[in-house]
Amino acid sequence: MKTERLQPKPSLSLCMIVRNEGEHLARCLMSAQNYVDELVVVDTGSQDDTVAIAQRFGATLYHFDWCDDFAAARNFSLQHVTGEWVLILDADETLVVETNTFHQQLTASPPLVMGYALTRTEITLLEGDLNGGFHLRLFRNDPRLWYVGRYHEQLRHQDGKPLVVEPFHNLKILHYGNSDEQAVLRKTIERDIPLLEKMRQEQGLNLWLLDCLARNYIRTGQPDHAQKCYAEAFDRLLPNLLSGEAPSDFFWIPTLVCELGWRSLDAEDLETTRLLLQRGLEWCPTHAPLNNLAGEVLLMLGFPLGAIAYFETSLRLGQEGSYDQTDPCPKSAITTDPACGLGRAYQQLGQPEHAIASYELALSFDANCAIAQQSLRAVRGEVSGAL
Repeated sequence: MKTERLQPKPSLSLCMIVRNEGEHLARCLMSAQNYVDELVVVDTGSQDDTVAIAQRFGATLYHFDWCDDFAAARNFSLQHVTGEWVLILDADETLVVETNTFHQQLTASPPLVMGYALTRTEITLLEGDLNGGFHLRLFRNDPRLWYVGRYHEQLRHQDGKPLVVEPFHNLKILHYGNSDEQAVLRKTIERDIPLLEKMRQEQGLNLWLLDCLARNYIRTGQPDHAQKCYAEAFDRLLPNLLSGEAPSDFFWIPTLVCELGWRSLDAEDLETTRLLLQRGLEWCPTHAPLNNLAGEVLLMLGFPLGAIAYFETSLRLGQEGSYDQTDPCPKSAITTDPACGLGRAYQQLGQPEHAIASYELALSFDANCAIAQQSLRAVRGEVSGAL
């Protein structure tokens, strides 16, 4: 009787670039060390105990002279990886393994699949709870795969071929990086903004990185600089908005369009807001924040029935999990925001019972939602006063 020969599990290498990560690195390496066959750590100039921590965990350690180029550092690290598959983690992240059989999925990977996207959960946040986001962190050790981009580097095929990437459900990432607000601000001011501005002067920024720069300016209390970035982004996007043809590089466009929409609405430029919403929803109808913005605009214009349709769409997308997850989506965009929007729409319609139910729904998502609490008290008070 023949016995089926088991396929050997593929070797997996953890590959990292680090600098002054003494606060986080041990937690990261501890989370992954039992699931990988190799720890490759590239230090880019640490002045704390980062190197000693890596050595304590038995990592193979290399040094790279920092040159304001994340892709260059990543590519240097890939040159020293020996495993069949590569797992990328940042020091302020940890690996969560939901089943030890994940190696079998790698073994059974179709040849066309070059990598897998992992979900990442924010543990402590400065910008609100986020769902989704495309995180290509697990991929084949193939010399044709290379990083590009000095900031927010992206994995690409050297031949220009599109990468076939699938979701990977057995591994997840937890991100702790926003736990120290002052450290985040210091890194933003000292590293991120200067690097992005240097890139902007030398070669220009794509729309995604231009939005990143704007958000960094907002984070550091420089709204005028942020507005200049968004004005440039709008000018560059305008031909697409007028023609209806989506940008060829579509990553981050729905999020950018939504941000521009809110800004034009705040400026009481309803014509621009309408154009942004029209194109944004044509290009990405399952983008929940855009649906919420459409609902808010209709509420402001006094069209509550139309607003209800958009808010209900956002809730349905959240319930089904069918909302666009290419860009990180605030959890509130599929829960409390549309629920509160429904409450206000029903108030406009003079239907307090439905409004109460909507605010109660919002509180079922977040019991501490201040808007829902205050609105619910107000509606109940109006109902009691009318009796």
